[in-house]
Amino acid sequence: MKPFHIFLVALTLSLVTRLTTPASTYKVGDIVTEVTNLVDRATGQPVPLSRLEGHVLFIDFFAHWCPVCRAAAPQILRDIGDWYKTRDGNPQGVPVLHIGANLQADNSTANRNATTTFIETYRIPLTIQDTSRRLQGRFGPTSGQPTFVIINGVTNSPSHRPWQLLYARFSYQDSTQSRPIDAFRAAIDSVEPGPPFLHGFSVQPDGSWEFTVSGAARRPLLLEWTETLAPPDWRPLGNEIPADTTFPYRLPAASNSPGGFLRVRPTR
Repeated sequence: MKPFHIFLVALTLSLVTRLTTPASTYKVGDIVTEVTNLVDRATGQPVPLSRLEGHVLFIDFFAHWCPVCRAAAPQILRDIGDWYKTRDGNPQGVPVLHIGANLQADNSTANRNATTTFIETYRIPLTIQDTSRRLQGRFGPTSGQPTFVIINGVTNSPSHRPWQLLYARFSYQDSTQSRPIDAFRAAIDSVEPGPPFLHGFSVQPDGSWEFTVSGAARRPLLLEWTETLAPPDWRPLGNEIPADTTFPYRLPAASNSPGGFLRVRPTR
């Protein structure tokens, strides 16, 4: 069998970033640098960036005793958390991660238990600590709650820069918009996935091919090959790779399979 080369396309973007000082308030379009300083409430350990990458981050700053937080939480669970979970992410296939940001210090058994009950009742998958309100204060004119923030965590998205602030809102109800779910979804749905890329390709002893595909979009994929890149003539190689495939993926290969270049792309 002739050797295959993995064909990757890299997009280089020239970006202009609005600079912020440590004391300034983030504006939509800014890059949020504090995503590297988050601490998991459950473990007390820093949250690794790899846990957040590839997601749209929906951050909900709350306190368990806040009546507006308690009123908003069931709607956030149903119309953000469950909505995107049942749809495998936004319409482009980008997964959405609901992050709770706890503003109440666990300074008593009552507060600690009440916060835990809030998290479990509304099934918040990841809760970070912001009891000093240092992070929350970067997103609004007040240190109150709730505050809602949406950040792009897709590092190779063609629509937004990595860790770009897409939306920020203080409180949940006002005179013009009593249920801002539509605004939340519009920001979340605007994030486009980066192109998937193939890596870790190897030929197994039985002649099958094993490889991994990385990328934000959870969509059906198609493996294609071409003998030449000048100009390329991409042809399907094997069947469609389902969206729920677990990688590494193994594909049977015939002994007379041609060599050339491989690529992977979404089918829709």
